[in-house]
Amino acid sequence: MNPEEKENKPPLEQVLKPVKSLRTYQGDVEEAISKNNYSSADIFLAEQQKKSSLVGISLIRQNPELKRKLYLTFGIILLVLGIGIVTTVYYIRSSEKTIVEQRTKALIGFSQEKVLSVTATTREGLINQLLDEKNSFSLPVNSILYINTANASGTPADIENVLALLSPKMPGSLSRSFSPKYMIGIFSFDTNEPFIILTTEDLALSFAGMLKWEKDMVSDVGKLFGIIVNASSTPSTFLDQERRNEDLRVLKGEDGKIILLYSFIDNDTLLITKNENIFSAILSRFLISQQEK
Repeated sequence: MNPEEKENKPPLEQVLKPVKSLRTYQGDVEEAISKNNYSSADIFLAEQQKKSSLVGISLIRQNPELKRKLYLTFGIILLVLGIGIVTTVYYIRSSEKTIVEQRTKALIGFSQEKVLSVTATTREGLINQLLDEKNSFSLPVNSILYINTANASGTPADIENVLALLSPKMPGSLSRSFSPKYMIGIFSFDTNEPFIILTTEDLALSFAGMLKWEKDMVSDVGKLFGIIVNASSTPSTFLDQERRNEDLRVLKGEDGKIILLYSFIDNDTLLITKNENIFSAILSRFLISQQEK
């Protein structure tokens, strides 16, 4: 073999390369039509779409400026979507926080709210409104109606003004010892019963004031708690009682049952209500509210 023939001889790997399957485009078309019931028009449209996509990809690859604009557009779209998602999440979280804060101002969670204006009402009018809410409250057992005592403008009424209206015989030093946060409500149990939650920054002063007020508590708030007030009756006598590590001051009726009680459930909070069952239920709600803060 001369050198020229050796140079023109194809490489061995090409000679040994397997022969491709002898399939033609025409054969593929005929097979698609016969086996899949495609029409010639369907195949033509598919081919045109394939060519268009390939042309588009080719143009993007060949044109760096077009590629840059495309990436920039996608980047802007993703940025806008990201801002939208963050804004939505923030709005939802803010709404949830507002709801939590509103319920926190009521001191414990509640099922329903009723706004009562105390601006142009009398003591008798306020007590009658509270009793009307007590009698008409019809939600299931363990539900709480929050009585939102408010001014004419709708803002929360000052605690001193509410106490002056509701309990005119309360010592001034006691009413002044209470903080702005308070809650009046109705608790649904075996019967609907009212409760009052007050807060203080001076436990000693508030406790001493409550002891002084005991002799006038029934005449001040007895009607609200369903106690029949008799002008000729002797002064009310409260007694110490302990319940599950809570120190109570209780007033008992002639049958020996508790008709009114109060207790400082922590160093900052005073609870006044009808009986032990209502007290325990509201105390549980209060403890849950404290854990959620």
